[in-house]
This record gives sequence, structure tokens and C-alpha cells, in this order.
Amino acid sequence: MEQTTQQQDKKIIRIAKYKRCSTAKQELLLQEESLTKFLLRYKEDHAGAEIIISDYSDEGISGKNTNRPALLKLLSDVQKHNINLVVFTKLDRLGRSLQDLLNTVTTFQNNQIDFIVVEQSIDTSTPQGRLMFHVLGAFAEFERSLIRERMQSGRKKAMETGSRSGKPCNRPKTKIDEDGVVFKFQSSVSMNQIAKLYGVSITPIRRILLERGLLK
Repeated sequence: MEQTTQQQDKKIIRIAKYKRCSTAKQELLLQEESLTKFLLRYKEDHAGAEIIISDYSDEGISGKNTNRPALLKLLSDVQKHNINLVVFTKLDRLGRSLQDLLNTVTTFQNNQIDFIVVEQSIDTSTPQGRLMFHVLGAFAEFERSLIRERMQSGRKKAMETGSRSGKPCNRPKTKIDEDGVVFKFQSSVSMNQIAKLYGVSITPIRRILLERGLLK
């Protein structure tokens, strides 16, 4: 009876072991070797607990692909609280973009799941690991800010050059006679026709007319 009670009181730790390789299967084997060595040490450090390990492997799938079957299954099990800890070798095994990586580990955090990056010494069950998580978030916000700045710069360039995308269009900026635009518009020439006359899109023509108060 006493032995049965001790077994019932034994702590259970459910560990998800995640691996991913895009091309060579040898890379998957190297990840497996690294994770196996780590888990052997982990079991020794938690000898009083029952360790249950589940394997999740995405083979031949790029990290840019967020629809990875094993990763989706892992996230589903995380949300069902079937996992206590996720281990993998490097951050780029989980995601190639910073934002994708942060989205995934945020799912872990929201479900009170810790993760360990074996070869980069990141463990979110420790204060240092939690700090690293917040650093990742700061870098992701920085990345979003850069994207916003590039988009704003693109829109500004589109207004100046008439390029809808704001991307270089391999042609010099067209000098537009603003007074000529106003005269033509007041002479009942349409904006589309004016744009064709100057060899630009309608965007700079509309801007000129708005600045002159001829459009609302």
C-alpha cells in the first residue's frame, strides 16, 4: 500500500522533443544525438520524477514554412496541457524569422510551458532564460519598427515619384510642371489624361491638385 501511494505521488514531467531539418537527414540525426544526451542528464537530475518523452520531428521542411505538421501537433498538445517542457537544439529549429519564433514561444508561455534550447543554453525555467525571452520580444518589436519605417518610406517615395509600390522603377524622377497641371485641370482635362501627358501615375497629379485646393 505504501509503495502504491509513493507511485501515485511521483511527479510526472511530460517532455516534448522537437527536431526539424530542411534537407539532409544527417542533420536530424545530429539533433537527436544532442537531445538524447541532454535528456539523459535531465533524467539523472530529476530521478524522483517520472519522465515521459514525446517526439516531434519535421523532416525536409523549411523553417520558413509555419505549417509544419509536427510543430502544429506540438502546439496543439501544448494548448491541451499535455506537455510540461519543450526541448530543441537551436532557436532556428523552431522558427527562421524572429516574429515567428516569438509567436511560438509566446504560446508556450501563455500555457505555462517552459522550454530549453539545448545548444544555446536557454532555459526559461531560470531567471536568465526568462530574461532571454524578453530580449527576444524586444528584438521582435525592433524588427516590426524597421518594417513600419520601410513601409512609410515606401509610401513617401510613391508620393514623390508616382510609383505605387515605392520601389525603384529604374527611371529618373519626372519633373512635373505644377502650374501646367492646374491649368489643364481647370481646362477640364481629366487627372488620368494629365498623368498620361506627364508620363506618371495619377498619384502625384492628385497630390498637386489637393495642395492647390482643387480637390477635396
